[in-house]
Amino acid sequence: MKRQVTMLLKKGLPALFVLGGFFMIYTWLQSTKPDVVARSPSEQTWTITVIEAKMGIARPAERAFGTVVAARDAELRFGVAGEVGFVSDNLQNGVDVQAGDVLAKLDLERLTLALNDVRVQMDAEKRQGDALTRQVELRTRAVERLTKMLSRNVATEAKADEAELALSVAGNQLVQSRAKLKQLKVAEKNRLKDLEDATLIAPFDGTLSAVSLALGNRVSNANKIATLTDLSRLEVPFVVAADIYANAPSIIGQTISLSWQSGGKVVATAQAVLTRSEIIVDKTDGGGRLYAELPADAARTLPPGAFVQIDFIGREFVDAFELPEEALVGQDKVYVVEEGRARERLITVLQRAPGRIWVSGALMTGDKVIATRLPGIGDGLKVRIADTK
Repeated sequence: MKRQVTMLLKKGLPALFVLGGFFMIYTWLQSTKPDVVARSPSEQTWTITVIEAKMGIARPAERAFGTVVAARDAELRFGVAGEVGFVSDNLQNGVDVQAGDVLAKLDLERLTLALNDVRVQMDAEKRQGDALTRQVELRTRAVERLTKMLSRNVATEAKADEAELALSVAGNQLVQSRAKLKQLKVAEKNRLKDLEDATLIAPFDGTLSAVSLALGNRVSNANKIATLTDLSRLEVPFVVAADIYANAPSIIGQTISLSWQSGGKVVATAQAVLTRSEIIVDKTDGGGRLYAELPADAARTLPPGAFVQIDFIGREFVDAFELPEEALVGQDKVYVVEEGRARERLITVLQRAPGRIWVSGALMTGDKVIATRLPGIGDGLKVRIADTK
């Protein structure tokens, strides 16, 4: 039996060693073979168009709207009530006047009489004051004299008290007279101001409009007589978003384009210069207002009240990429082509315009950015660039 087992081992061991070797080789081959990505034999290839990314300085155009206004205008009124006694021939709609021109006057007789009456009272009060001053001086000396006499027992205390009382009365009367004279001087100033306000004078060079006055009319300071507009200084205020307003210091001085349209047609165009800005404090989302000043002769083509389109450069972006709007996926992604597949890139949109976007982020100059909208685009999608020749 032992001999049979020995014979069996001698014959079987080589075969077992061979089988074990084959098994070890098979296991090693399985563990070291490369992974093969399963590809669906029906994987679709999408034909797309691309744009080559180019980094640079971007100055996207902005558009806003505003109304032409005069930088300076004034409602002309008399400063006092009265009857119109003079009207200039220049006080008419559309007439150009110069600063200092007399346009109308009220009847000055009543105002002159009021001034003269105050001055008569002033003269009388001055005389009264002078007399009281002399009286106070005399009674002061009398008190001093009686005081000395009383010290030598040659005057009575009753006489001294009487003198002091007289001095006190005269002194009080002098104080009252001086106070009244002061009031009369204020009244004189007011009457002179009334006479000045009774003359309607052009405060600056300009053009008259909305004239409403005739000889003999009774008016007060509540009645608007005319509007004076300086047509040589026209401007357009317009509202901009907070990000543009924040950049206002860098764009003040920029020459911008204005366009006045009516009925779908351009009526007039002009150039203007951004001159200043102001914050809008009552706007919850921030923002501000810019002012564009027109040339001195602009009123001939762009009068006050014209509603205009404004085109300007709002901001400058350094290291930005300009792309077609179709390249944007969601809010913060674009896709580039690498080895025939779409690869995701995260970006930040800096600015938008109709059909265009300006972005920064994980892009490099030379990247082929997919500019075709694809349904369900994702990282790894198989694509083919269309032949545009």
